[in-house]
Amino acid sequence: MLKIMVALLISVSLFGCGTEQNESQSPEQIPKTIADDLGRDIADAALALSIGNNHAEAFKLFQQAAELGNRPAYYYLGLYYGRGDVVEKDFDQAFKWLHKAAMGGYPKAAYHVAEMYVRGEGVAEDHVKALAWYWVGASLGDRYSEKRLRAVVPRLDPVQMGHAKTMSKELYAAIPHDLKEGRMSLH
Repeated sequence: MLKIMVALLISVSLFGCGTEQNESQSPEQIPKTIADDLGRDIADAALALSIGNNHAEAFKLFQQAAELGNRPAYYYLGLYYGRGDVVEKDFDQAFKWLHKAAMGGYPKAAYHVAEMYVRGEGVAEDHVKALAWYWVGASLGDRYSEKRLRAVVPRLDPVQMGHAKTMSKELYAAIPHDLKEGRMSLH
C-alpha cells in the first residue's frame, strides 16, 4: 500500500512539473536572467519562452539580447548551438558563445567551457585549460564545476596543475564577478 501511495504521489508531482508557465504564477515566480544590462528584459522574455518550449522564438530573442551585451544570452546561445536545438549543432559556435559568457563572469558558462576542453568539442582537448575553467567556475559559485574538479585533477601532473592554477587566477582576475553565485571562492 505504501508503494502505491508513493508511486501515486510521484506521478502527480511529475505531472505538475512541466516546463510550461502556469498562468497563475506571479511575476516573481517566473525565472529571470541575472545580468543588469540593456538586453535583460529581452533575455528574460526569451527565458520564459524557452521554459514554455518555444525554443525557436527564444533563440531569436537570445540573439537580440546578445547583440545588446547580455551575458546570460551568450550562455543560452552557446547551449542551443551545443545541443543542436533549433539550430544545427555547431561546437565552434557553442564554444564561441559559452566562452564569451564565461569571460563575462557567467558561472555556468565556465563549467561548459571546461567540459568542451575535456571533450575536445569546438576546441582542442586540453585538461590544463579545463581545470583552469573548473576552478574559475567553482570560484564563481558553480556547483558542477566544484564536482568536476575532482575528476580532472588526477589526469594532471604537478607541473600541469601549477599551470592550470596560474591560468585560473589570470582568468578570474580578467572577468567581472557581478554574476557570482554565493558559494565558495578558490582565489
